[in-house]
Amino acid sequence: MSEAVRSHGFTALGPLHESLARLKGWPAAGTAGLFGALAAFAFAPFHFSAALAVSLPGLIWMIDGARAHRRWGRAVAFRSWAFGSGFFLVSMHWTALPFLVNPEQHLAFIWLPLIVLPAGMGLIWGGFMAMAGAFWSASPSRIFVFALFFSIAEWTRGHLFGGFPWNLPGTTWIPGGAFSQAASLGGVYWLTLLTVFVMSAPAALVDTRDARGLGLRLSPSFGAVVLLAIGWAWGAERIAAPSPLTDQPVVIMDAGVPQSEWDRLESAPVLNEYVRMLTYPDSKPGDIVVWPEGAVPGFLLQEAEGLDAISSYIGERTLVVGATRYEWFTQDTPVYYNSLAVLDSKANQTGPVSLYDKHRLVPFGELAAVDFIPFGRQFASMLPPTTQRLAASGFRPGGGPTAVDTGTMPPFVALICYEGLFPEITRQANLTDRAKWIVLISNDAWFGGGMGPAQHYAQNRYRAIETGLPLVRAANRGASGIVDGYGRETMRTLPAETAPEGWTATYGRDRIPEPAPATVFQTRFGAVLFWFSLCIFAILAFISWRR
Repeated sequence: MSEAVRSHGFTALGPLHESLARLKGWPAAGTAGLFGALAAFAFAPFHFSAALAVSLPGLIWMIDGARAHRRWGRAVAFRSWAFGSGFFLVSMHWTALPFLVNPEQHLAFIWLPLIVLPAGMGLIWGGFMAMAGAFWSASPSRIFVFALFFSIAEWTRGHLFGGFPWNLPGTTWIPGGAFSQAASLGGVYWLTLLTVFVMSAPAALVDTRDARGLGLRLSPSFGAVVLLAIGWAWGAERIAAPSPLTDQPVVIMDAGVPQSEWDRLESAPVLNEYVRMLTYPDSKPGDIVVWPEGAVPGFLLQEAEGLDAISSYIGERTLVVGATRYEWFTQDTPVYYNSLAVLDSKANQTGPVSLYDKHRLVPFGELAAVDFIPFGRQFASMLPPTTQRLAASGFRPGGGPTAVDTGTMPPFVALICYEGLFPEITRQANLTDRAKWIVLISNDAWFGGGMGPAQHYAQNRYRAIETGLPLVRAANRGASGIVDGYGRETMRTLPAETAPEGWTATYGRDRIPEPAPATVFQTRFGAVLFWFSLCIFAILAFISWRR
C-alpha cells in the first residue's frame, strides 16, 4: 500500500517524493490538478518552461505512489486525468469567453468549456498514463516510459476526431529561439518527445528502490543536460545570422473589430475601414495586401458593392482576404465554405484570381454538430450566437492542403486559423512544389485579449520553423506580422492612424524574408524521426528496467 513508500536517492528530495507518493483519493487528484495548472504557465505568453520541470516530475512521483495501490490502474488514470484537467482548464480558459458576450443567454452553459472540455481532454492523458503504468518500475526506466506514452498521448490528441494539438509540450520553447529549431528536424511532435524527457528527467533522482545506484539515478538528468546543450548549440548556430529579405513587400491590415460587434454589424462599416487603410500612402503598386479571416461580415465574394470597392481601391496591388462564401448544389440548401481568396483590380468582373477553401474545420464551431454527435442540433442551440449559427448548418471542408500559385505572386501555403495548429498540413501542401511563404489568416477575437491569442501565435510560428518558410499572419484582434523561416518575428503591425471607437485597427508593411534552406522535417521522411525516436525510447526503457 502507499503508506509503505520509502524514498531513496537524493536526500533533499526524499521527503517531497514520499509526501506526493502517499497521497490518495481526492487529495491526490487535487494535488495533480494543481501540478497541471502550473504546467500551463510553461506556454505563451509566459514561456516559463521550468514549470514543466516541476509539474512533470511531480506527476511521476504521484504515479510512483499510485503503482503501490491494489487497483493501481485506476489510481494512475485518476491522477493523470486530474493533471490534464487542471492543465486544460487554465491553459484554455479563454474558450469560455464567447459565452460572456451575451451572458443573459449563454452564461448557464459556461460549464461546457470550463468543465466538459478540460475533463474530456484530460481523459486522453489519463488513459495513456494508465497504459504506461503497466510498464512502470521504480528504476529510471520510468522516465523513458513516461516520455514515450505521454508523447503518444499528445500525438493522439492531435489526430483523434480531427485533432486538437493546442499547447503541445514542444511549444514551450520561445519560437525562434535556439532550442525551438529542433522542430525543423522532426517536427513539433518530435520536439514534444524531447521536451517531456528533458523536463521529467529530474524525477529519476529519487525512487523507492533500496539499491544505492546513484549513477543510474543520475543518468536521465545527465542525458537531458547533454541533449539540451547539443540542441541549444546547434539551434544557436542555425539562427546566428538574420534572414535576408526578398524584394516582395507585403501589407497587413486588421480592422480589429470586437467579436460582439462583428456579429451585429453590416458589411459596410468594416469594409469602409479596410478601404480607408488601402489609401495609406506608403503602400505601393506591386504590394501584396493581406486581410484576416472573415475580414468583412457577410459574403464579400458575392456582394457587388464590396467587390466594386476593392476593384476601385486596390489598384496595381493584390489582395489576399478571408471570406465566407456559398454555393448552390441544389435548389433547397446552400453549401458554405470558409475561404481564402486572391483578388485584383478586376475582382468585380472576373471574381477571385485564386480560391482556397478551409478543409480542417473546428468541431462545434465550423463542422456542424449534427454531423458527428447525436442530438447535435440541440447541442448547437446552447452555444453562443456566432458559434451556434455556424454549428447548426456547418461549413463544407475544402479539398485539402495546397500551395496557391497565381502565376503573378510568389506561391504560398494557405492556412486559415485552426489549420495553423497542424504540422502535417503545411508539410503536405509543400511536398510537391515548394512554396515561397505561408499565409495564415485568422480571427483571434474569439480568444479574448489574454493567453489565447498569444498561444495561437506561438504555435503558428512553429509552422515556419518546421518548413523553413516565412509566415505572414493577419489576425483580427490577434498578433499580425511577418515571421522568418526560423520562427523569428521580423515585423509586427502597429496601431492604425485612426479607428472607430472600441476597434483596435493595426497596419504594417515590410518585405517577405527569403525562405530558409529546406528542413529535414519537410522531406518525405521528416515525420519518421518521431516514430524512430519512440522506438529508441522503448529500447532505453527496456535496458534500464529493474523490478
